[in-house]
Amino acid sequence: MSTSQPRTIALYVGSLGLGGAQRVLLWLARELQERGHRIVFITDEVGEGERNIFRLDPGIKHEFIDLSEGRESAVGKLAINFARVRKLRAILRRNQADTILAMLPRACVLAVLATRGMNCRAVIAERNAPWHRREEQPWEALRRMTYRFAEKQVAQTRPIAEWLERETASRAVHIIPNAVQLPLERLGGGLNPATWLNPNARLLLAVGTKPWQKGFDLLVEAFARVASEHPEWDLAIVGLRSERQENGLSGEDIANLAAKAGLESRVHFPGHVGNMADWYDAADAFVLSSRFEGFPNVLIEALAAGKACVSFDCDTGPEEIIRDGIDGILVREMTATALASALSKVMGDPAVRAGLASEAPQVVDRYAPDAIMAKWCEVLDVTDERSAS
Repeated sequence: MSTSQPRTIALYVGSLGLGGAQRVLLWLARELQERGHRIVFITDEVGEGERNIFRLDPGIKHEFIDLSEGRESAVGKLAINFARVRKLRAILRRNQADTILAMLPRACVLAVLATRGMNCRAVIAERNAPWHRREEQPWEALRRMTYRFAEKQVAQTRPIAEWLERETASRAVHIIPNAVQLPLERLGGGLNPATWLNPNARLLLAVGTKPWQKGFDLLVEAFARVASEHPEWDLAIVGLRSERQENGLSGEDIANLAAKAGLESRVHFPGHVGNMADWYDAADAFVLSSRFEGFPNVLIEALAAGKACVSFDCDTGPEEIIRDGIDGILVREMTATALASALSKVMGDPAVRAGLASEAPQVVDRYAPDAIMAKWCEVLDVTDERSAS
C-alpha cells in the first residue's frame, strides 16, 4: 500500500555510463525527488569518462561501492563480490533506505543479497531480453536463484516477464515500459550533424553503442545493398566507438565493412554525441537493426521526433512500440536482405515516409511520462503526488 510519508529510496546501477538503464534511473531519481522522497544513487565506480558520463541532479546523494573487479583469480573475484555485498549493505543501513531499486543483472543480484535480513525492500528490474544476454557463471546461476527473493520484479515487456516467472520463479512481476522523456537531455557541447554529412544528403539514422546486439553489421550490409539505388542518402551510426568489442565484433569491424563496400564517404561514425535531439531533427528516417532489445529508448525517441522508422521485429520491444504500416515498418525476417527491402521502400518514397512520420508522434501519448511514473510509484509503494515545495 502506498504511503504519503517521505521515503529514502536507493537506486543502484554499475555506472553512470551511456545506457538505457542509467537514463531510466536518472529520470526516476528526478521524479521521485520532486515527489518529496530522499534519493541515494549508488554506483560501483568513481570517476569520469565513458563509464560515467551522466551527472546527478543537485540534492541527490551519490554513494560509491568503488571496488576493483578482482579479476586476478577466482578467489579474488569471490572476495571482491563478498566485499561488494557488505559495502552495499552498509550504504543502505547508513542511509536508512526503505527500498533499493536495482537495474542490470549483477546489480540486481547484489541488491537481493545485501538486503537479506534487513528492513529494506529490494526491487529488481531486467532491462533486456535475458535469454539473449546471459551472464557469466556464477552470475547466471545467482540471477536464477536470487531474483525470487526480491519483493518485486520489473520487466519491460510481457515476454521478459514470462521468462522471469519461468526461469527465476519470480512471483511479483510488474511490466513497466520506458517513458518518452522530452526534451532530451543535452550532454556537453554536442556535434553538429551538418559537419558529418554530405551537403544536401538525406540522413538514415541509427543509434547504439554495441556493435553486435545492435546488428550494425547487418545494417551496413543492408545499406550497401540499396546505396546505389538511393545515392542521395547517407547513413550515420551514432554512439558506436571503434574500440567497442562485443561477441567478437568491434566498432572498427563495422567501419571496415562500410569501407569494403566503398561507402566510406556515405557511412558516418560520429561516436558519442551529447545533442541527440539535433540528430533526430536532422534525420529523414530512423532504423533499429538490433538482434534483441528490452524496450529501446531510441525507437520511441525517433517516433516522438516524427521520423519514419524501420525496425527488425526482434526480441523484445519493437512489436510493442511500432504499429506496423502505420507509424513504422517491422521487418519480420532478421536478414540484411529483408532489412534492405524495407529501407528501400522508405528511402525511395517520400509519400511513405511522410505517412509514417505523421503518425509517429502518437507514441508520446502511449508512453507518457506521467502514466509510466504512476506504475513505478505503485511498484515502489509511494504516492504519485508531487511535492508542493
